[in-house]
Amino acid sequence: MSDPAIEHEPPEEVFGLLGNRLRVDILRALADGDPPMVFSTLRDTVEERDSGRFNYHLRKLVGTFVRETDAGYELTLAGRRVVGALVAGTYTADATLSETDVDDPCPECETAPITASYADDVARLACPHCEAWQIAFTFPPGTLAQYATDELPGALDRWLRTLFEQLTAGFCDNCAGRLDSEFVDDGDSPQLVWGCDRCGSQSRTAAATPFVFHPAVQGFLYDNGVDPTTTSSWRLLAAGNIDYDIDDGSVGVTYRAGGASIQGTVEADGSVHSIERSDRKEYPSGCE
Repeated sequence: MSDPAIEHEPPEEVFGLLGNRLRVDILRALADGDPPMVFSTLRDTVEERDSGRFNYHLRKLVGTFVRETDAGYELTLAGRRVVGALVAGTYTADATLSETDVDDPCPECETAPITASYADDVARLACPHCEAWQIAFTFPPGTLAQYATDELPGALDRWLRTLFEQLTAGFCDNCAGRLDSEFVDDGDSPQLVWGCDRCGSQSRTAAATPFVFHPAVQGFLYDNGVDPTTTSSWRLLAAGNIDYDIDDGSVGVTYRAGGASIQGTVEADGSVHSIERSDRKEYPSGCE
């Protein structure tokens, strides 16, 4: 297979193309409309009377953010990404949420309900009682406004699951670049640190995360009275259910539920193998 041909434009020139309100309006119109859109329809949509002015700014977008076809104009992947960032509030929104109780007790101390808060583009879940348990992760500010307060915990949980899936698949959640990962043992419990050389982004998860969300473990949980589709991701990863065995670059994980256990090995790249269930003598061939 031949190597892909990739050409890079100077980023300052690319982002400079967006320094005009009409150009942003064109991108939004293409995103909201039914592409491909012909010239006249697109101009009417953005309500620009001056055809020459409209054509000038449209031509500036063609090639990078807009694709011109025989049928009209449509967004490129870069154009869709820009519009996505705009509606997500990545560049334009500044959202905050003061500490709000979540109807879910702390996975560590089981004493008090955890709280959810949001500031500086980061969602935080924490226990105000033991102060030992907390997780923090980026969350689009524009998305925060789409959910009522009582809906937010479910939205945060689903977002976390998508982050876990993306990280364990080896893609950066910031730039979609290829990730490298390694184990870090801070003396409490081992963690996987995922790093992107391309954009410098770094994420941490419990070392058990790839194991807990493996299909075989999800099936084990369901068989033993824990519905992984309705149990919050942070409760599935509760440390009280998990034992670790660290061994030269890999981590053995044992998970207990319903009087049974399942164990397996997690490698530094997030891969999972050697899965065995205590409630099943032989694991089906090919399902590891």
